[in-house]
Amino acid sequence: MRKRKYLVGAMMGVIGALVVSGTAFAGAPTGQTLQATVSPKKQDKKAFGGASLHAIIATQYSDFTASPPAKEVLFRIDKQIKFVNGNVPACPFSTLNAATTSAAVQAACGASVVGQGTDQVNNGTGLFPGTNPVVLVSGGPTTLYVWTRIGGSLTLVLNGQYSSSASTLDVSGLPNTPGTDLTNFDITFNKRKSGKKSFYVMARCKSKKSKWVNGETTTFHNGQSISATATQKCKKKK
Repeated sequence: MRKRKYLVGAMMGVIGALVVSGTAFAGAPTGQTLQATVSPKKQDKKAFGGASLHAIIATQYSDFTASPPAKEVLFRIDKQIKFVNGNVPACPFSTLNAATTSAAVQAACGASVVGQGTDQVNNGTGLFPGTNPVVLVSGGPTTLYVWTRIGGSLTLVLNGQYSSSASTLDVSGLPNTPGTDLTNFDITFNKRKSGKKSFYVMARCKSKKSKWVNGETTTFHNGQSISATATQKCKKKK
């Protein structure tokens, strides 16, 4: 009886380990792509000019069962592109966090809005059909808030920190909800004035190869990271 008891206990331990192991590896992210388009692509070689910036991040998963969601996205911005907040007013986090629709965001923080877009969770399947609205809102000289409403019920405000010296935008604050994965993130920074001679997005075409190279790294709540890059040709103004 004692041997049988130990044998059953050992078998249960092995089964438990297999279950935990299976859950840990279920729905792992398998790949990611980045598209980044600056418009207009014809820019001065030396002086920065106003532009819009359209970015799409698409993430692939093996499946969405117990899958690890994204935790942080670090954008690496080409040195020939920069954000100039200028006189764009900051919308307080508390005000933005209280807005439950994109219309409410526009009503409360319209002067601070610098872009918009959509996102998809789990490829728009299951409990998250279709697309969700995204609004990009200035929170100050180096802060960009990313507001979104998911599944018609959950409002999220992600915090983005811009570093001009490092040319990075670090977006954090994504919740750890396994099986709820941001699979498509499609945003546009508008060509919006931020001063007498400045725009929120400014670009120039200085490189010898006439290229802009942007990249990003997504870190997931299980510690995994995936990176992607996007290259676009630019034209030098005569």
